Amino acid sequence: MMPALSTLMIAVRTVLLCGLAMPALAQQARQEGAPAVPVTSGELSAEVGGNGQRSGHASVARDQQGWSLDAALDVVRNGNYLDGSVFLERSASLGAEWKSRQGRFGFSADKVEQETRYPAPFTALKALAWPLAAWPDDRYRYDVARASAFVQRYVGNLELGVEATLREKRAQATYAGDTGSDVSSYRSRQLQLAPRLRHYGKLGTVGTDTELGVDLMQWERRTARSTEDSASDLTRRQHARALLLREELAFGGVHAPRLLLGLRREQFHLDPSDLPAGGSDWENQRAWDLQASFLLRPDTSVYAKTARSYRIDDDGYTSAGYRPLAGQLRYQREVGLNWSGKERSASLRLFSERLVTRIVFDQSLVELNQQGFAGNLEPARRDGLAIEASMALSPAWRIEGQLQQAHARYDDYPYDGADIALVPKTLATARLYWTPPGRSSADLGVQWLRALRYGNDFDNSCLAQVPAFATVDGHYAYKAGAWQLELAASNLTDRRHYGDARACRSSIYQNDTRQLRLSARYQF
Repeated sequence: MMPALSTLMIAVRTVLLCGLAMPALAQQARQEGAPAVPVTSGELSAEVGGNGQRSGHASVARDQQGWSLDAALDVVRNGNYLDGSVFLERSASLGAEWKSRQGRFGFSADKVEQETRYPAPFTALKALAWPLAAWPDDRYRYDVARASAFVQRYVGNLELGVEATLREKRAQATYAGDTGSDVSSYRSRQLQLAPRLRHYGKLGTVGTDTELGVDLMQWERRTARSTEDSASDLTRRQHARALLLREELAFGGVHAPRLLLGLRREQFHLDPSDLPAGGSDWENQRAWDLQASFLLRPDTSVYAKTARSYRIDDDGYTSAGYRPLAGQLRYQREVGLNWSGKERSASLRLFSERLVTRIVFDQSLVELNQQGFAGNLEPARRDGLAIEASMALSPAWRIEGQLQQAHARYDDYPYDGADIALVPKTLATARLYWTPPGRSSADLGVQWLRALRYGNDFDNSCLAQVPAFATVDGHYAYKAGAWQLELAASNLTDRRHYGDARACRSSIYQNDTRQLRLSARYQF
């Protein structure tokens, strides 16, 4: 067994042993004070809607001095607006926590199962060969299971904690092509241990909040693929270790300036045969975050932030045969002004984002009834501003609005300066809320998107544009004791619009038509 994995397993056993020792602390806390009145609460709800929309939810929680427990079940089914398309999701979760004056500990577990069925891509050959009912279907299944346990101990101004998490993913996709089926599957397991040390203190009049942590991760994935002519089965392993530091300074006073600095350095290890080109750059990643805020007046504040983050390719589904892509780097800068009054509020922010070696899924091959592959996109940037405002018109009426103007383009690329397709330059939303005294409430909203460029048009050669469109949605709720009935509607005007067009005037996918949903909720 590798040293990193041995260390990880020893630490996990330590977490479990500490967890077994903590109930005595919770018992001591219960003996020190009068028992609180236990509180049990829960919720049951069901929803029906157009296009086969069905959902159900059940949850229960128990809270009393020293411990709490919660559990939930959810089922969602949606037929979508395409014939033969079905989505089904089932999920369950369970969590518990014990608290005392000396610390706390707990665990959580959840599982999500998804099944998707959708018609195979349309081609003239299929139209001639099979009637619609006999077409082969593309299917996809995705399951995620996660379990975690944590222990936290208080020693004066120190917080000592550790969390262990186990996550498993399973997926299987079946693509129905003209020449036969293509079945891909994978199963991954990730084990992570995260010790933390946090300290609250003061340097003179400056409050400090310092956190130091380590992340240890062991990851393994098995990928299989089978077609009419071939089959493959690959296993990839990876382990990583990261060191992180976060420091927050609160200076207090009239202007209450605050400063936050976060640093993270992570090192990944792969088998040499799995390393991508430039593997040394991929194996070491760094991230940082710097934020500052200042109170100009009691109701007005300004802030600024700059950050660098990274994302590695944990999929590896590339044309190079499951070898991971170069890591994605994201640089962000933002400044903003916030004003909040008794009945009005407003904010203005300027933002800039630059993506380097962005990880995307290339769908161009899907049009040929193939699966497509993940890849690295050339550098791109997005700059813009956003304005948000809210105002109370009366005790029962309130209006909110947002306006965003953004420019997305490629950077340092043969098509330098070309606008990125399918990214709206202007997005505007407004919503009116009605909350009178009594049992009823409602809201009505509108969203407008400026005309877009078609996809797959790097040189701006397509003179046509995806038309601008506006959609309207609404919601009404009525309460009667523990019951609440709701009616929700999207695309009220039944706007026939589309937002995904991967080629000039072709490969167009319509958005949903008008949808109505009726739900009932019971809370206890």
